[in-house]
Amino acid sequence: MSSKDILNVMKPNNNCRTSLSFLLIFIVGLLLLGGLGGCSTSTEDSIEPVEELPVKKKVLFNQKTGGGKNHVSVIEETQGNKRLLRIVLQRGDLQSNLIHPIDSPNFVIAVPLQDATSKGLTLKTAAFEQSLKIDIDQLLARYLSPERFNVSVIINWDKKLLQEVQLKNLPLDSDTSKDDTNVENVDDDEGISDKVKQNHELKEALKSVQVSVLLDNTLPETQEIFVKKLIPAQEFFNADRGDAVSVERSSFPKPFSDSIAPYEEQIVRRKLTELLLKYVSKTDFVVNVKFTLIEKTEETEKTPPSASNIKMAINLLLDDTVMPSVDIFLKEAVPLAINFDAKRGDVLKIIRKKFPERSVDSISPEQRTALKDYRLKILEAFQTGDYVSGLEWAEKGLKVAVKRADKIFILKMKGSLHFLLEEKEEALEMWRHVQRLDPKDKEVSQMLNNLE
Repeated sequence: MSSKDILNVMKPNNNCRTSLSFLLIFIVGLLLLGGLGGCSTSTEDSIEPVEELPVKKKVLFNQKTGGGKNHVSVIEETQGNKRLLRIVLQRGDLQSNLIHPIDSPNFVIAVPLQDATSKGLTLKTAAFEQSLKIDIDQLLARYLSPERFNVSVIINWDKKLLQEVQLKNLPLDSDTSKDDTNVENVDDDEGISDKVKQNHELKEALKSVQVSVLLDNTLPETQEIFVKKLIPAQEFFNADRGDAVSVERSSFPKPFSDSIAPYEEQIVRRKLTELLLKYVSKTDFVVNVKFTLIEKTEETEKTPPSASNIKMAINLLLDDTVMPSVDIFLKEAVPLAINFDAKRGDVLKIIRKKFPERSVDSISPEQRTALKDYRLKILEAFQTGDYVSGLEWAEKGLKVAVKRADKIFILKMKGSLHFLLEEKEEALEMWRHVQRLDPKDKEVSQMLNNLE
């Protein structure tokens, strides 16, 4: 074979050239696949498994009603730097699960509240503030006249805590547009405990309590000092929280009369009336008490702060049928029954007048019957010799008698009974009194002439 023939044999034709190209491509592809496979195997062996971070959960809000049928929960889930807010809401058979990512560390949950709910809470806070004022009013009324002090209470609320209280008390199973803040309809123990719990929650939202007391100028300085100690001693007061009491002075107007101290007048008048009713018929006296300011002088300015700067004038108007000995007794008994101080300027004056006759229609049938019965018993005691019992019936008859003639008759009988008991001084006093009332009574004049 010649060299030319050999070259021709080795020289591939067109078909062989195409087959060879595909073969080379196939071999190169296998090599590439093998190389990639080897690289991936070595890479997988070098990567270590990453440990998954734990999920931390924090319940921000939770409320259940209807035995758990209605339920709302707000849960904060934290996984590393990733934070989620999960809101689970269930109402009956319906349930929703809302997941909201928290992108900012300063993320704030804003919950829009219904107007009726906000109004209800506003009414409850106002009622809480008013109830606290009433409690302080009742406390001070134990020691001071209600007409001579005024209390004002201002509560500073923590708005954030107050909103939390509002959310906790937002009902899930009722229409808040029909929210009823009236707790008087609650009869069961559970409702009462809910009210107490709600008041306790409101107390937790208190920032501070400011109590202002306005006192009348007529009260002594010791009363002001006492008020400043009394209020901070109460359970609601917390000085560390910032609670404060301020007391100011002012000249109070005269609410019920032209007196500066109507409450004190009522007290003194009541005590004097109780005293007089033990010895004088209620139709035979009139009591008047008047308080006035003490004029400032050098002596009054030196008085201690415990001294009051008011004085009283007492006027007792007695019917002339009342025995004169009652005047002497009252001048000694009245200063003992009330806080009477002559050095301060207190005055007691007893006035005698002839009271007008009452009409027959003003006397009840029971009074007429009682008076008739007493007259009969006085005469019976006089005739039977039971003079001591006769004097007792006479005292009772004087308290019932209304007409002047009846009073004079009983007084005459008292004088006669004293005379029969050989109590001549008492008999003379009684008959002289009758003679002043009725100078024309000849029988009394004759008895006086015989004794004197």
